[in-house]
Amino acid sequence: MKVLSFNIFDGGKKRLAEISGMVRRHNPDVVALLEANSRSNVTALARELGMHQVFGKANSRHHIAWLSRLPIERSENYRLPILSKTLLEIEVIWREAPLRLFATHLAGGADSVHPAEEVPSVLDVLRPVGGQPHLLVGDFNALRPCDPVGIPPNGDEEMSDGVDADPRQTIRLILQAGYLDCYRVCNPDTPGYTYPTDSPWLRLDYIFASPELTASLHRCDIDTCDGAQRASDHFPVWAEFR
Repeated sequence: MKVLSFNIFDGGKKRLAEISGMVRRHNPDVVALLEANSRSNVTALARELGMHQVFGKANSRHHIAWLSRLPIERSENYRLPILSKTLLEIEVIWREAPLRLFATHLAGGADSVHPAEEVPSVLDVLRPVGGQPHLLVGDFNALRPCDPVGIPPNGDEEMSDGVDADPRQTIRLILQAGYLDCYRVCNPDTPGYTYPTDSPWLRLDYIFASPELTASLHRCDIDTCDGAQRASDHFPVWAEFR
């Protein structure tokens, strides 16, 4: 089972060929698309890649979508009022058992809410699936405790100030709930910056696995190839479970 999480930047616009090329490069079973602002672009990507799709309308223009090579047994869009965007779930069958996949895109600097305020509601949705294998993926607009921060691009003072002020509760709450940060487990000594692709200095994109999937985690990494830089302002992150 290979999972890809990809913020495609403002709906993908005219970069669909580059985005589909990145997906083909990894041949994932499922893909979470963040900033899926254009439903028609999601449909075009699904058709091009031969994948099923589920579209989750958000509380802003930054919608979320899932693409899947596996049949989607069920889906639900948790468009909670507290969320700046939404939380989109699909269920597929893996190892002859249900696997539930959740994708979200937490608040950024322009939103009125802080991502740490959204996490308790996300965890409330996930609580009933405790004890079952599931994943939480997406753009969390937050830093893991103790993760390094790179050198911000010239003139990026607003984002720098936001990072300095962030006490990093967002990811801490998810880790305290028992979730595994797949990238950090597989890459304990590399920064893993995912944003922005032209001058990366922040790790904002994550794949979190429930404890039941810990033993199945095989690999997790970030794709920083030239194609990724042309496709979006975020590098995609992927994880493989066996």
